[in-house]
Amino acid sequence: MLLFLPLLAPPQSIQELESSARKSLAARDANGALASYQKLAQLVPTSAAYQDEVGFLLAATNRASEAIPYFQRATELDGDMAQAWYHLGAALLIKQQKDAGIHALQKAVQLAPGQAQYRGHLASAWESLGQSYQQKKQWTKARDAYRQALALNPNNNALRNSYGLVLVNSGDTPGAIAEFRRILQRDPNNVQVQVNIGYAYIGAADYKDAIKHLSNVAAAHPNSASAHYDLGVAYKQTDDLPHAKAELARTVQLDPKLAEAHYLLGLAHVDSGEPDKAIDQFRAAVAQRSDYGDAWFELGTILKQQGDAGGAIDALRHSVALDPTDAGAFNSLGLLLRRKGDTAGAKAAFDKAAALRAAEAKQKERKLERGAARISR
Repeated sequence: MLLFLPLLAPPQSIQELESSARKSLAARDANGALASYQKLAQLVPTSAAYQDEVGFLLAATNRASEAIPYFQRATELDGDMAQAWYHLGAALLIKQQKDAGIHALQKAVQLAPGQAQYRGHLASAWESLGQSYQQKKQWTKARDAYRQALALNPNNNALRNSYGLVLVNSGDTPGAIAEFRRILQRDPNNVQVQVNIGYAYIGAADYKDAIKHLSNVAAAHPNSASAHYDLGVAYKQTDDLPHAKAELARTVQLDPKLAEAHYLLGLAHVDSGEPDKAIDQFRAAVAQRSDYGDAWFELGTILKQQGDAGGAIDALRHSVALDPTDAGAFNSLGLLLRRKGDTAGAKAAFDKAAALRAAEAKQKERKLERGAARISR
């Protein structure tokens, strides 16, 4: 009896696998191409190119975590392979490993400075890092990240505007204004950047120049809510309440959803002895932003003064829920609850206020002790 054994297919050659990978890519079959390149990477484990191809196809099929080790291996096999460094940086950024991603992209740009794609991706990475620091109000780190991005992409007006705003918050008003003016040289009709110059003056407490500049912007662009808002801020800071109220009223007319404008207009009405108008604006502010703690507190305070205990309690409860560290708000809430006969609620609010004040006093005491210890050395 004869036994027939199945014939095993001979292993594919490197040339056959490369041909198969190219055909799969031409047919947009990423998984087929990946299978071929994985076999090639096994056949030639010292090939940085094959490692990079496997990583690229994994990343292209939304498997960045699996791709990263292949890109890392490619850079280990060929430290001068700019493409592998670029792919590694891009994959790391996808996984939110920003520092490592930027380092890899910097290496790619260093190896291939003429590659606009590499420079653009690195600039975007620095910009993203700057935005992250800006959101956290880490101004120095944000400034440094934006500088790196601008060095790679100096004609990006939006990026330069963000850099300017960070400079304002860093206390560098002249530097911020210089950056805004550089944008206006290329884009003279950019109203928001014109407004930001006024914002820079406000940040430096130079309200006279802010009012002068923003008055011109608002006159030239009467439908710009941001111009009227910042002008209202400048007037409010100089206690020019009539002009402040006029500008802020125009702001909320143009942009009723701007909660900050409603809030500031409410404060201006309080300072003008117009409680009913203030209440309307504070209500409008929290209607637009339910998490606006300051507006809830001001609303609760003025409602308390106007004798609306129920409305005041509701507003102050919102306030302390949003800011559980405000001893004054808890104390006001306690007074109102006690007045309404809610003894238990009042006690809880008073206890919380007392605990917060005790903690604050303890913190001040520790600061004094640390200061005394430094002086005694």
